[in-house]
Amino acid sequence: MRNRTQIVIPMAGRGQRFRNAGFHGPKMLLEAAGKPMLYWALDSLKPHFPMEKVIFVCLQEHLEQTRLKSVISAYCKNPVIVPIQSVTGGQAETVLKAQSFIDPDEPLLIYNCDTYMESSIGTTIADQGSKADGIISVFPSYDPAYSYAQIDGRNRVVRVKEKEVISSMATTGLYYFHRSRLFTEFAEEAAARGSGEGELYVAPLYNRLIAQGYTCLADAAHYCCPLGTPEEIRHFEYEQAGRGVQCD
Repeated sequence: MRNRTQIVIPMAGRGQRFRNAGFHGPKMLLEAAGKPMLYWALDSLKPHFPMEKVIFVCLQEHLEQTRLKSVISAYCKNPVIVPIQSVTGGQAETVLKAQSFIDPDEPLLIYNCDTYMESSIGTTIADQGSKADGIISVFPSYDPAYSYAQIDGRNRVVRVKEKEVISSMATTGLYYFHRSRLFTEFAEEAAARGSGEGELYVAPLYNRLIAQGYTCLADAAHYCCPLGTPEEIRHFEYEQAGRGVQCD
């Protein structure tokens, strides 16, 4: 059966934490354990989805001034690269820039460009995707830098919060909507009202779905390592070396 899941990778930020640490260039091109950070993110999805027609939303300057386009094309077959001129108000707004390339009635999967994980998300979507309006990938953490999902005894997400530890399960940065129109509707509504939390993130949109009676489930990753700071990359390389992965 044809895989209907549409994948969008928003990566139109400045990577300020890396710039502050003296690193230059788009963070998704920085090397982590021997290959670009972006490849680790895509490796998280490759066991579950065909790496074809993946949608990347990128800053135009990154496409013009770096090897980003060739790095994407070397990994993905027929990628859809959506250039934007400036940094948006947040991840959700960045994904909205790809709206014209997304079928509103097909599933949508959004994933960070700076996280590596190992999971059973493909199986979860195949088994539960038609029963749930949304699925959030999670992993154990208590770091307040991440988003968190509160989950009930039936594995249903009941609340999501950015940068506040409301449970023992942080979000990995992978978000699934059974129909992409759900994301679009609630993201546009949040943008019009103002998120109330600074940047317009994807995770809190699930609170709006839940409030209107939609079902959102959690999918626990087997392993997750964010790569969003220099310290996290160093930790990841240390862990990968321990797992027998050669780090250049």
